[in-house]
Amino acid sequence: MFRDTRPRDIRVPTHRETAAEWGEQIAALRAAPPGWSFLLGRLSSDGYLCHLDLNYHLDGEPVAVVQTSRPVPDAHRVGSLTTPQSQLSTFLANSDRLDPLTHLAPLHGPPTPGEVLLHGVPVPVEVHHSHGCHSALLPRLPSQRGYVIVTAATEHWATATDLALRPPAAF
Repeated sequence: MFRDTRPRDIRVPTHRETAAEWGEQIAALRAAPPGWSFLLGRLSSDGYLCHLDLNYHLDGEPVAVVQTSRPVPDAHRVGSLTTPQSQLSTFLANSDRLDPLTHLAPLHGPPTPGEVLLHGVPVPVEVHHSHGCHSALLPRLPSQRGYVIVTAATEHWATATDLALRPPAAF
């Protein structure tokens, strides 16, 4: 038998605390439509906060994810990397777009050229497609190290790809 020795006072940081810990700009929709809400998710690797996900919802259904990521410092023993394909698979798994028995959603052909707007400026990207959803990578940010992956359902793609970098205080 195993004895659970984990502390019982687990506390989930608020969005503002998570954003402050991040300490850099965070990619977000430039203007979320009425009715859209978001949850700010976080992923750490070896104690280093390396990914922030803005998970947008409409009436409780996931419609888009905007992930801001930064490289893990070289001294860390565990790296972390997400890709448009992995985020697309996760998005599909969390939505009702796949049969629950389907574990991995295959991509529909090779990526196609597209663009994402960052502060209204078009940035060329490769768009990955699967089961009525899309995902794209912005490999560089203008003001900091890191990258952004945006994933959304086809019907929300135009809104989800109009992004802005926001300071931590905006959350």
